[in-house]
Amino acid sequence: MSVGAHQSTAAAPGAPLGVAVANSQLERVGWLALLALAPATLIYLSFNAGGYFPSAQGLVALALAIALVLRTTLAERPFEGFDRPLAIPLVALTLYAAFQLLSTRWSQATANSLDAFSLTLLYVLGMLLYGSLRYTRARLDWLLRAVAGALAAVCLIGLISRTLPHAWPTASSFYDQRLNFPLTYWNAEGMLATIVLILGLHLSADRDTPPAIRVIAAAVLPAIAATLLLTFSRGALGAAAIGLLAYCLLTRFSTLPTALLALAPPVAIATRSAWNATALAGKHPTDALAVSQGHHLAVVVGLCMLGAGALRALLLLADRRIAQLPFVRSPPRRTVRAGIGAGAGVLVLALALALGAGGFLHREYDRFVQGTHEGRVVQTRDRLTDPANDGRLPLWRAALDIYRTEKLHGTGAGTYQQYFPRYRKESGYVVDAHSLYLQSLAELGLVGFALILIVVLGMLSGLLWRIRGRDRPLYAALFAMCLAWAVHQGFDWDWQMPAATLGVLMLAGLALARPRDGKIGLTGLPMGRTLVALGWLVLAVAPVLGSISYARLQDSATELRRGECASAKQQALSSLSISAKRPQAYVVIGLCDLQQGYAQAAVPAMAQAASLEPQSWEEQYWLAVARAAAGLNPHAAIGRAIALNPSEAGLRNARRKLRGEDPRTWERAAPRLGSEALTSGKFAISNI
Repeated sequence: MSVGAHQSTAAAPGAPLGVAVANSQLERVGWLALLALAPATLIYLSFNAGGYFPSAQGLVALALAIALVLRTTLAERPFEGFDRPLAIPLVALTLYAAFQLLSTRWSQATANSLDAFSLTLLYVLGMLLYGSLRYTRARLDWLLRAVAGALAAVCLIGLISRTLPHAWPTASSFYDQRLNFPLTYWNAEGMLATIVLILGLHLSADRDTPPAIRVIAAAVLPAIAATLLLTFSRGALGAAAIGLLAYCLLTRFSTLPTALLALAPPVAIATRSAWNATALAGKHPTDALAVSQGHHLAVVVGLCMLGAGALRALLLLADRRIAQLPFVRSPPRRTVRAGIGAGAGVLVLALALALGAGGFLHREYDRFVQGTHEGRVVQTRDRLTDPANDGRLPLWRAALDIYRTEKLHGTGAGTYQQYFPRYRKESGYVVDAHSLYLQSLAELGLVGFALILIVVLGMLSGLLWRIRGRDRPLYAALFAMCLAWAVHQGFDWDWQMPAATLGVLMLAGLALARPRDGKIGLTGLPMGRTLVALGWLVLAVAPVLGSISYARLQDSATELRRGECASAKQQALSSLSISAKRPQAYVVIGLCDLQQGYAQAAVPAMAQAASLEPQSWEEQYWLAVARAAAGLNPHAAIGRAIALNPSEAGLRNARRKLRGEDPRTWERAAPRLGSEALTSGKFAISNI
């Protein structure tokens, strides 16, 4: 894939003029293709559960790998964008992926480790592809607009699905108290809205952005703010506040006041209207009252969008006058501004302490540490003023406990789910630690933790360093976006949702690339172009095969729930033919054998599943059920399951039903235990 429309390609000495023209056209086509690829992948991921499952990640990884193949073979200098600010986070991210792959040697959950590696590899390919370009302001501007536009479209469709459910009907699984369409997870949906708010404010305020785009950006933001509120995601709202404040403090002052003046009233009205639509935050957002409130909210938001666009268009005229003011044309020196800001901060802090902020923060901290939302939140929106930790602290403490077992290299990528039940005090289905940093510490030890910190801090420091000169507003927006994303990573699992992460890394890649500074970038490759191009395809093999294997596993689980065992077994075997490391495929086969009356055949299938994930209580439980159905002693298997998950009441109940030495007792109890497990929602086979 070629470099870009704004970079001239030097033809070889003596080359005909037509060759130079052809190269220039190829560069333009290549850049346009890359510009279209970013929003296309983000929209695809968004409408496939945010890209959470490996089945959606493989196609995107393949598309990025093909783009790298074309760029490697067609561009004159395919990786001339490489520079130290980019190399630091990119190399750390690559090493993080490599360490995840290496962890398959000790993880005892090979399939999960390979899936975690494939996801990180997807991020490496995205950052690498866009970081290989030379940075120009025009390129980064257009990529930012493309990413912001794609994510804004996703947010708008989500808002429509809630306010006008008959215009955009969704499955009943999205009828939750919090807006989660199309990503299926409200906090990730809130993070998408946060990114759009930060980038949208920049597009509306930046004086180098075309007027039409500034007006459109302003018009979209009231709807995005309403979307963010309806997710009722406290973490996303907090990240948005941090990001927006950072942008306002770091960007150029000249056009920011008029942008805020145009946006503040419509955004406030739209947000207030969303707050008042209480029925939309209920469990039945399609009943008569909710539909009525949704229609009203849609009208209000639509009018606010028109008002914001009109206000921004009118205030564009004032921007020119503001830009001519003496203190804008010649602002105080940075040291003076920093001193004023520090003084204002000290004054605000002193005033807050005088008004009792210290005691308030102490009380809220106690409520965060000790509280949960259960039994206390009357309406969903009440959670926004409730500082309860919502179950995060037990997840984080478990991550620290897991880390202490293998401090250097961790228990292996993707293994948090297997080890967490040993340290929890309540039952439930948990996959992630809700913190990228703590999960990395648990799964990959100090090595993985250090690498992921280098990735995040390398991106932030590189962007912060470039906040100066004419491109200051652009880099201020990207720094604010990355800061909000990095903060939210500490409280949720955006890393596992590529729709909320891939765009950030794409933008960071191009933003940290070598600028057009008159110096020649990386000109050569470590080996021939053909070998390097083949290398990209080889790298894509793991995520592609993992994607196909997981997709067939999903199909097998769906057929199992339908009672179509013949088709379920066929799909499970097909999944295993591509990746023989997925224990859930053996579980599907074993459950089908049990349902078809072949209990003896189910035992080796469940035993194979248990051997693939020996640290998982689920496979031990299924082995116990299969052995009981076959009249074989299940005591060792159920005892092992309880040792791996001591807090699960259902396991102790199963042991009571399987007690004694009479095979007929075991055989009678097995079918009911298997049925209860499948409907409990606590097993991976029910959540694939």
